[in-house]
Amino acid sequence: MQELTLYTLAAGSVFLLAFLSVANPKGTNDAANKWLGVFLFSFGCALLERALLSSPPTRPPEAFIVMTELSRFALAPALYLSVLNFTSPGRKFKKAEYLHFLPFLLFALCSLITFFLSPHASPILPPALGKMLGVVVFLSVKIQVVVYWLLSYGKLVRHQRNIRLFASATGSIDLRWLQYFLWALVFMIFLWFNELFFDITIIKDLAPFGYLVAVYFLGYFSLRQQEIFRFEKQEVEAIREILEEDPVFTTKAPRLSGEAVAALKEKMRSIMEHDKAFLDQELDLPQLARRMHISSHDLSYLLNAGFGESFFQFVNRYRVEEAKTLLLSPKHRHLNVLGVAYEAGFSSKTTFNTTFKKFTGQSPTQFQRNALAEVRSSPPAHPGKAG
Repeated sequence: MQELTLYTLAAGSVFLLAFLSVANPKGTNDAANKWLGVFLFSFGCALLERALLSSPPTRPPEAFIVMTELSRFALAPALYLSVLNFTSPGRKFKKAEYLHFLPFLLFALCSLITFFLSPHASPILPPALGKMLGVVVFLSVKIQVVVYWLLSYGKLVRHQRNIRLFASATGSIDLRWLQYFLWALVFMIFLWFNELFFDITIIKDLAPFGYLVAVYFLGYFSLRQQEIFRFEKQEVEAIREILEEDPVFTTKAPRLSGEAVAALKEKMRSIMEHDKAFLDQELDLPQLARRMHISSHDLSYLLNAGFGESFFQFVNRYRVEEAKTLLLSPKHRHLNVLGVAYEAGFSSKTTFNTTFKKFTGQSPTQFQRNALAEVRSSPPAHPGKAG
């Protein structure tokens, strides 16, 4: 009875989360969330089947079992298409992507033929071939889940690298929650594979509770997401092109001449050093491009060809220098580390600590302590004798 309750609660929670993803009341990452809803609905069907099968002698109707088995063929492709839309700005669905659901369609066709045939009719396939086909179907879902998980994780890692080309603060758009989401799925895949292949009793007994905890884990992070590419339509298109091509190492002619690069570098330094544009916590590539009166493409090229840095590296280098000044300034001694981070343009303490250490090799606190100790240990200057 406890197993039935836990599986039912987990299934109901997933169906609710699927509805919220498709309805998407916040309007963020719409296409990605709709595919996420398809994935969650398929996952909910699998959990519901587990709930019904965990309460013998009651057995769900054969049609329901076929439907839940069918939904599993949509589960992994829907997850991959969701991640694809989360990580690709302005992406549109392509007809070729229907091929991801070819196993789903084939299984649906086979199921319909089997379902409508009379139980007394002669089998369409020889018994040996039918048995082999059953094994193929059984293994294909498991292989599909693993392969699409790996593809999804690869896309996510690439996204976390790519956003540094256009964002100076990545904490809200790096899809870290989706990374947690995928690792929670690994945990649930392990529970599933244990039931099918390993049959470790203690893990099997804890599986219903494990599924429930993982479901709430997924829900917590998915509901906290923010819009990834919050730009105007034209800017989204420019960002997409920047992510798809290397702005420097290309066979095409350079976007900017050497003289133009030199002039724009001076203008860029003026905007950063005198106007201190880096203090804007939300500064991104299109915003800085507008201040420079050039296109996002040209600015991306300038950063790579002129400075040899990504947008993230370029802006945060200035923020780190500003933070170093604040940490050693007697006027700002009242600020704690978080206060210094905000004053320097960082949007979070975690990003500040990580970025500061990457540029200086020390944490902000270590830098401040070492620098002040150095000042105290230096001998006082002696004025020269009057002649």
